[in-house]
Amino acid sequence: MKYAIVVSVFKTGFGPIVFRESLDENIKKAGRIGYDGVELAIKRPGDINVNELKDTLKTNNLTALTFGTGQIFFDQGLSFSDDDEKNREKAVRNVKKIIDLASHFNASIIIGLIRGKACNLQGNPKGAIEIAEERISKCLKECFDYSEKYGTGLLIEPINRYETNIFNTVDEIGSFINKYGRSFDLNRLGILADTFHMNIEEPVIERSLEKYKHLIKHLHFADSNRWAPGYGHINFDKIFKVIKNNNYDGYISFEIFPLPDPLTAAKDALAFVKKLEREI
Repeated sequence: MKYAIVVSVFKTGFGPIVFRESLDENIKKAGRIGYDGVELAIKRPGDINVNELKDTLKTNNLTALTFGTGQIFFDQGLSFSDDDEKNREKAVRNVKKIIDLASHFNASIIIGLIRGKACNLQGNPKGAIEIAEERISKCLKECFDYSEKYGTGLLIEPINRYETNIFNTVDEIGSFINKYGRSFDLNRLGILADTFHMNIEEPVIERSLEKYKHLIKHLHFADSNRWAPGYGHINFDKIFKVIKNNNYDGYISFEIFPLPDPLTAAKDALAFVKKLEREI
């Protein structure tokens, strides 16, 4: 098993990122602790010097695994389901820029909060979801078509109901893929399953991991309180057994709060899961 941690490229107020100041220093810290890769949370890809980033990663024996898009929504308020078509177009343009950057690292793109929310739920919940899904599918198709030249993978992440009202469960994303899958290159599409969100939304986390093992291509581990695994009440023993039985061969990454402090969080997360790997 290989392990990664989410780091921010730029300073951000987005909560569950351990290292969020200097990118160069963030990568060095991850390497010193013993991680195999990093996930990069980004909002201004044009400010990144590709060669410098490659050199820093190589020096610290790290892989750039994914590029996140959540800060486009969190810091700029842009999404694929926005009522304003111009804002949807801006969101897609921003994601395309991140795709260009990710192509230099053979990294995947995470589609999380960038999908936005379904609006006007009080009037017609079902209709609002259908409208949002249609908008998201069109934006995703544009991103898929654009990224075809690079072979870039896209990962859709279920996110809990307190942060968005669309695609809260793995089942909902599975249904979306079944409905709109003909528009996408399914070889480049997968699900990012995050235990923090799953703990809120999935009836039984292990059953969802088993049911969608053919679609789950990436994992985030965070405990019930979004601290490092071991600080909350999620049963990671059961989860690890399932992914091991599923022959999961991807990365496990940590998108967690920097608590009790950033260095301790990063070290404890890795130590906890490596201990699980040895024992199970």
